[in-house]
Amino acid sequence: MRRSRAATILLCWFFCLIVGLHSSAYAQQPPQANDKERGIELYGKGDFSAAVEALKEAVKKQGSDSDAWYYLGLSLVRAGKTGDARKAFEKTISLKPDFAPAFTAIAYIQLLGNDDKGAVKNAEKALALDPKNYESLYIAGVARLREDAAEEALARAEEALKIKPDYAMALLLKTEALMRMFAQERVKWVGSLNKRERNKSSSEAEGEVKRPPYYSLLKPASESLEAYLKLSPERSEQTYWNEQLETIRFYIRWAEGSDKSVVLMTRTLKPTILYRERARYPEEARAAGVQGTVVLKVVFDVDGTIKHILVVKGLSHGLTEEAIAATRKIRFTPAMGDGKPISVIGYLEFTF
Repeated sequence: MRRSRAATILLCWFFCLIVGLHSSAYAQQPPQANDKERGIELYGKGDFSAAVEALKEAVKKQGSDSDAWYYLGLSLVRAGKTGDARKAFEKTISLKPDFAPAFTAIAYIQLLGNDDKGAVKNAEKALALDPKNYESLYIAGVARLREDAAEEALARAEEALKIKPDYAMALLLKTEALMRMFAQERVKWVGSLNKRERNKSSSEAEGEVKRPPYYSLLKPASESLEAYLKLSPERSEQTYWNEQLETIRFYIRWAEGSDKSVVLMTRTLKPTILYRERARYPEEARAAGVQGTVVLKVVFDVDGTIKHILVVKGLSHGLTEEAIAATRKIRFTPAMGDGKPISVIGYLEFTF
């Protein structure tokens, strides 16, 4: 089953970090290593199926070994068996109630399963045991962002970065939280206009001032995203986020007035949509019950193509990617101003 971009990154970074933190004592094993030691060694080498078999043997022989149960859970997750993994982590907790990483691991599984409230609950339990557990801060932040609590998500990301300044996923969460706040503050700002202005479209109202105050959120968003990219994520992620970084920078320059060739869309200054495709709803997202709206800020360019696609509100399980793919297929006749085609900035929404 295809994972979403966020889930794939989280899987890689989270469990690579876990093995680094908890398996150093088993890095080099003697030739006659027992099942647990061999299983942990196999896990560290990335042979997750073999690790599962070895660790299952270990817990059969010694059912009270909390370390064996914990590593069995880690191996099961990497083998794609999250249901069995959760049972292994729950067994770990029953044997070792004060072991924060097991609560973190369950929170991670719940996050993948779109159980955001459960993820927050178990992340909080981990933090109560270990306040410096930055993985749990990150998981709680992602879950809260999904619930539109952007300010709280930002606070969790910044708290995690105080503990570990080079924590890539917290930098990414910070960027996404700031962009969500951008979207939320835009709605508040438009809603605060007087009755005459509120009768206009939101984009037309936005054009009443050169730079609405919420544009100030773009600079810190670009800074955190740039810091993330310096940590060299995998190539596919680097391409996507480099595009987003350049897009954020474009809108910063535009808001500062450096690009006068692009103007805001209004009710009388807008493109004529010729074709708009419905975004595909991936089975993965449908099965997880993911619902909501993806909001994109875009430029309807004079050449009849969509450019500068900025994700101001995304969704998990591949829905953001599907919205972007559908956006790229939109065909339109450019807006006309003073008798000539012009590029305009507008917003697109895809509701799932």
